[in-house]
Amino acid sequence: MEDFIIVFENLKAIFSFLVSIWWLYTPVLLFLFLIVTFQNYTRTKFLAAQEWVLLEIKGSRDVKQSPKAMDNVFTALHGIHDPPKWRDRFFKGKVQIWYSLEIVARQGSIHFYIRTLKSFKNLVESHLYAQYPNCEISPVYNDHISALPPDLKGGGYDLFGTEFILTKEDAYPIRTYPLFEELNPGREPEDIRRIDPLASITEIFSSLNPLEYMGIQILAKPTGDDWVKKGQEVVDKLLGKTPKAKEDFLVGVVKFIDGLLPGASPAEAPKEEKEKKKDQTPGQYEALKAVENALSKFGYESGVRFIYLAPKDKFQRSHIAAIGGAFKQFSTYNLNGFKMNKAASTKAKQPFKEMKEFNKKTAMLGKFKTREFVEKPFIFTTEELASVFHFPDFSVKTPLIPRIEAKKGEPPVELPIS
Repeated sequence: MEDFIIVFENLKAIFSFLVSIWWLYTPVLLFLFLIVTFQNYTRTKFLAAQEWVLLEIKGSRDVKQSPKAMDNVFTALHGIHDPPKWRDRFFKGKVQIWYSLEIVARQGSIHFYIRTLKSFKNLVESHLYAQYPNCEISPVYNDHISALPPDLKGGGYDLFGTEFILTKEDAYPIRTYPLFEELNPGREPEDIRRIDPLASITEIFSSLNPLEYMGIQILAKPTGDDWVKKGQEVVDKLLGKTPKAKEDFLVGVVKFIDGLLPGASPAEAPKEEKEKKKDQTPGQYEALKAVENALSKFGYESGVRFIYLAPKDKFQRSHIAAIGGAFKQFSTYNLNGFKMNKAASTKAKQPFKEMKEFNKKTAMLGKFKTREFVEKPFIFTTEELASVFHFPDFSVKTPLIPRIEAKKGEPPVELPIS
């Protein structure tokens, strides 16, 4: 009890001191508050002024391209990378524009969308047609977001939402599409057997009834090579090398000691430590190869958002677990994987659990509708991005995926124009 009284008295004294010097720190806090408010205002104004377009993509029934085709698309679309200067970022609210890649199940069918700036529409279409000549791309004037209820008041609907994050550092890749391919031995020539990683997700979507809504938003913003420099630290760690910062510190300490003791020559100590080679297991060797392969590709600052909405009498929590399991197929123990971000999830704990969950669900619905960028992004390479968003090939028999029935043909060369 006496300890509690002492702590209380100390806190009271600190509070009284802070109150007495309010004039010293209040202007600083107010200034910081105004800066943050101004930045939020200019950013919101900048984004509101942009003209967006939502494109729906339908593949043909005989899509045989692997996700490598979408990998090529994302490599080309990385060209919009144009980080704003600090003046434009602060005074005009400019930010790096992002794509919204969406897989949505609504009204008994599955749809694939890409949302981008209207000025980038031709860029997106041209690169998609280059890799998928028989696909059909059409602007959507009635956004699927409009099918969602304006809010959750009234209690007629229930919603679960979350954002996925990675289990390890960004440099470790998830399980990507090349690892879903294997050779069929015994054939001349040997064929490649491909398992489409989206098959399980589309099957879950196809099990929904027309009143249920399920959507996956993959928000992707082209980024520079800063993440590669951080990834090199992971490579050094896997090689057993001393981190550069630590190495420089050791060299400085050794040189200092060497200067104090002219007769001693300990300068070889850091070199010996640097030259030590770490005995690698096969798993560590494979991880190193995968990380170095990832660092050779273009990167996107990304986030994955998922929502499931349905009338309360139709809401099935088993669908949530099924989606979590579908994302597990991209995970490996020695590399990377997905996990739900508990902070961004619509789940809450006591006290006031119901009120907190309602507020989190309302916020999640708003973020999904506006395609707001995630608070905790991670880096996806073009290969990783293509693994989680591409057009399922002909081996995926999900009946609710719209397909193009007829192929497009070119007009004959001799066809008169007039």
